[in-house]
Amino acid sequence: MSSLRRALVGLAVLAVGFAAVDAVLIATSGHEDDDVVTAVLGPFIGVAFVGTGLFAWARRPTSRFGALMTGVGFAWLAAGLTYSDDALVFSLGSYLSPLYIVLLGHMLIAFPTGRISTTAGRAVVATGYLNVLVLLVPYYVLGGRFDAVPGAPDNAFAIWDEPDAAAIFESVAQLVGAGLVAALFVLLVRKRQLASPPQRRAMAPVLWTGLVLALILTATLTGDLVGTGNVAQTFPGLTALIAFAFLPFAFLLGLARSRYTRAGAVSELVERLNEGATVEHLRDALARALGDRSLQLVYWSRQQERYVDGDGRPVPLPPGRGRMLTEVRAPGATEDTHPIAAIVHDTALGDEPGIVRAAGAAAALALENERLEAELRARVAELQTSRRKLIEVGMHERRALERNLHDGAQQRLVALSLQLGLAKGKVRKDPDAAEQLLDAAREELAAALEELRELARGIHPAILTDRGLGPALEMLAGRAPVPVEVEAVPMERLPVAVEAAAYFVVAESLTNLAKYADAGGASVRAIRQDAQLVVEVQDDGRGGADPSAGSGLRGLADRVAALDGRLDVVSPPGEGTLVRAVLPF
Repeated sequence: MSSLRRALVGLAVLAVGFAAVDAVLIATSGHEDDDVVTAVLGPFIGVAFVGTGLFAWARRPTSRFGALMTGVGFAWLAAGLTYSDDALVFSLGSYLSPLYIVLLGHMLIAFPTGRISTTAGRAVVATGYLNVLVLLVPYYVLGGRFDAVPGAPDNAFAIWDEPDAAAIFESVAQLVGAGLVAALFVLLVRKRQLASPPQRRAMAPVLWTGLVLALILTATLTGDLVGTGNVAQTFPGLTALIAFAFLPFAFLLGLARSRYTRAGAVSELVERLNEGATVEHLRDALARALGDRSLQLVYWSRQQERYVDGDGRPVPLPPGRGRMLTEVRAPGATEDTHPIAAIVHDTALGDEPGIVRAAGAAAALALENERLEAELRARVAELQTSRRKLIEVGMHERRALERNLHDGAQQRLVALSLQLGLAKGKVRKDPDAAEQLLDAAREELAAALEELRELARGIHPAILTDRGLGPALEMLAGRAPVPVEVEAVPMERLPVAVEAAAYFVVAESLTNLAKYADAGGASVRAIRQDAQLVVEVQDDGRGGADPSAGSGLRGLADRVAALDGRLDVVSPPGEGTLVRAVLPF
């Protein structure tokens, strides 16, 4: 048995014992007329709150709602101490008796998560605790009287006998209490208005009961304020008592209603999918089954390793406030396998994760088909984008090639032509000068040839065609400005496009390393894994590389995507950079 379960069992036993004590106090009280009815009803209400609260607590340990409902039950049982004929016990119960109202308001404002999300709600709850636990203290120490309860014991906490001054604090506490209960009513109305449709349906039994109770309590406290009576001894009227006693059962009713309704809708969804007569879109069918019109479906793209929508566009995750994600896996799949899809839904459905998972499991086959279609659309869109970018990159590279030829080899060849013309004119008149001009022309020709070789290497290196990927990568490593170790290369030849893409991934990575990384060394790996080539370039430089900031890595990503591959750049600041390309063939 877990520590939480042991604690909950202990609280349950304590509540039953407390209820038994209350029953005995009520049955033997000298100032209570309806001993039998009160002895049964009072403890029963307290145990009902504690029992339901412990159930909610065990069901969702991270939520504070169960703990708050449990606290309401214990505070109600503590108020039962006012049936004691002992002055000290009676006075303690009288002091604690309003606490259950504040805890009840706290529970309703925090429903269903157990956390208060608004500043106004936190202010109302904090003021309520101060009102009953601090503001009423002077009432007791100044000798406040319990005249509203005939035959009640004396005030055991009285230090001074100033009943008139005590009455002032009593009236102020009543006034503040009436204002707080009215504020509670407004906050509950506002909570219902802001709730999403699924939340509104889930909260309906508790929220409507709370609204009725808040309205009656406001009238009751206002009546006490203008009439006579002790706020510490005031118990709700019959209608308020019924509404209060119904609250734990309203919570259970809402829970059961949601389960029954959603389970029925999921069964209907299963039948519709099995019959193959789905006229509605899958999303609409799931939205109807789960009662969430805002429901969204996202699909796991194995190619992109992230979620995409039905059109193949990446979906930002996690979802926004008030939304949560439930993953759907193939039947029999374990948690460590990739999901088929995910259902993005209202957090109100998080109370019943089994229902959401059941709906997802029922639609798993249809979701798999939708996923494949979404992934196909994503790949088509990505291919169209990469081809467009490749055309743009190709045009840019052609212009760069034209510019390099014009500014480099072409200028040298023009100079070579002029030098040969001058040499021809001097070959008879001044052989020595002609010889010098021919030497200069030979040097110019050698430089032009070297520039042309560099340009050809950038277009497609001859060593890659002649000798394969391994020697080509060794050549790149040898030309790098830092030590580069080629750790692994495939022994066999690969498709030309794959070898070329791998070569340029390594070339661009080493170029960036030389320019920006400030690295002391690097390693290169090209490993064949089944029907794909995995190329990795890792350095020990400064890291922090941004693939979107430069055209080089973007161009590589487009080149890789054109082969249906994927390029990843991992570059945490201060930890070096890893460029990884996966190239299928």
